[in-house]
Amino acid sequence: MDETRTAHPAWRKRLVPILSGLGSALVLAVWVPIAWGEVAGMAAAGVVAILLLGIAILSWRQVDAHEAAMERLQRDNADLSEFVRVTTHDLHEPLRKIEMFGQRLHDTLGPVPDEKQSRYLERMTDGATRLRALLDKLKTHARVRDVNTNVQPVALDELVASIVEERVQAPHSVTLDTLPMVAADPDQMRTLFENLIDNALKYRQADANVDIRISARSEADTTGGLAVIEVSDNGIGFDNRHAERIFGLLDRLHARDVYSGSGVGLATCRKIAERHGGGITARGEEGKGACFTLILPRHRAILSET
Repeated sequence: MDETRTAHPAWRKRLVPILSGLGSALVLAVWVPIAWGEVAGMAAAGVVAILLLGIAILSWRQVDAHEAAMERLQRDNADLSEFVRVTTHDLHEPLRKIEMFGQRLHDTLGPVPDEKQSRYLERMTDGATRLRALLDKLKTHARVRDVNTNVQPVALDELVASIVEERVQAPHSVTLDTLPMVAADPDQMRTLFENLIDNALKYRQADANVDIRISARSEADTTGGLAVIEVSDNGIGFDNRHAERIFGLLDRLHARDVYSGSGVGLATCRKIAERHGGGITARGEEGKGACFTLILPRHRAILSET
């Protein structure tokens, strides 16, 4: 049934789009009582104003609720980051003591003839080393916040080349294509690409040389342009069903005694990418390697030249 067929011609066009979006219950509650002959015509302006005011108030309340929720979320994130910072700092002290006394015990015992003692001491020191690495990774993850205050032009060519020089040694190799200038926090970009390259080196095929390729392309968007960067390798890969799971904090696909790692690196990569208004995804195939696709905002000065 068309509830607007008896409406006054002067205001039918104004109410139809409003009422059509409000649902049948509200149409019956508001429209029927006023849709009686001349009364409808005389009350038209007032009804429209009341409806629009009501819609505006509802919209304002929704915006206020959304802003309040965002503020709470930001406070919670800040509190969580502070908690992680304090916790990791406090845990370093007992960790240092474990490492120190472990070293003293090793020096006191000297060459340990007892295989069981040697194994226990090795496990203790290895555990302390893993814990230190985990605490450092968590601290880095917690420090990744909004980057608006530190965004600057970052030449990815130079940055990634320096990381490759520091971390990749023969016989492993990296093919580095021309990379764009991006608008980013340089320290966070270094952390991101260090994690991606370390990930490729870590999850390699047994007795195989690592071959990493880093390439880029540009795509237009409403803000002016995006840099799309791919980091691929010939490592062990993964079942593509786990393409999202690998970005989970402290989530691991492989046992620690098979492949070392904290389960934090890729989660930090995603956090950094998203803080810059971009993102990162992965695809892989078991035994055939993995490819990470990173999206970042291009530097605006470059856009005007291209």
